Amino acid sequence: MEKVKIVTDSTCYMPEDILKKYDIKAIPLYVRFGDTVFKEGVDLSNDDLYRRLRNGELPETSQPSPEDFEAVYKPLLDNGYSIISILISSGISGTMNSASAAKEALKTDKIHIFDSRFTSMGLGFQIIETAKMLYEEKRPLEEVLKEIPNLGKHMNILFLVGDLFWLARLGRIGKAKALMGTLIKIKPILFFDEGMVNALEQPRTMAKGKDRMIEITKEVIQKKGLKYLTIAYGDNKDEAEEYRERCEREFGIKVSLTRLGPVIGTHVGPEVLSIHFYTEKE
Repeated sequence: MEKVKIVTDSTCYMPEDILKKYDIKAIPLYVRFGDTVFKEGVDLSNDDLYRRLRNGELPETSQPSPEDFEAVYKPLLDNGYSIISILISSGISGTMNSASAAKEALKTDKIHIFDSRFTSMGLGFQIIETAKMLYEEKRPLEEVLKEIPNLGKHMNILFLVGDLFWLARLGRIGKAKALMGTLIKIKPILFFDEGMVNALEQPRTMAKGKDRMIEITKEVIQKKGLKYLTIAYGDNKDEAEEYRERCEREFGIKVSLTRLGPVIGTHVGPEVLSIHFYTEKE
């Protein structure tokens, strides 16, 4: 079997045991407070990020450099590995550009870069499926490479934010920017639409939004089945725990929790609640 490593980025927010199980490399994105730059998952904790947001600090984020990718890619190539890199959506980050520049600099055809068109476990579930194909099912690399572009068709993210300010502040509100201004009082259900944030529906309260996210999820999984589901949150764990318990009752399955790290937390703010789910069928 050909030697293959998976390289992703820090916004996958996958459980540490999964990263270790498959020896997946996650290249950090950056969070900057003024002149101080932190690597996500290395020297800035989730708690520190949300504490600083609640204290009124307004950080910025940036993608890894091409050199960051080269530093991970080159030793793997030197050791005879082919590389699969599945990364945060190019619609919300320039990370894909840096990875592509690193591949070009290394002058190799053994690096295969894919746009997940999602982030968080929307990216993570695709990586898990790829790892299972490679390391458990022992499928040939060429076969896996053909399957990866279809993985995103199984993925869905619905989410609510306490304040659209956070998404709008650094320009990550995407196609939902029409909601700003006149509709500021609504609590829209947001989703990933072709790799960008868009508004799906416009309930006027968080409670109604939570109800509708469950209803919409049920409608989709009745047609397509369900493989994975997690509740993602920011600095509102009690709310997320309560919502998880409700989802476990509604869907009759075990539901995990995923805490959004510093980079995505910077863009959605402390009060965020999301259903990430991966269906059996496309």
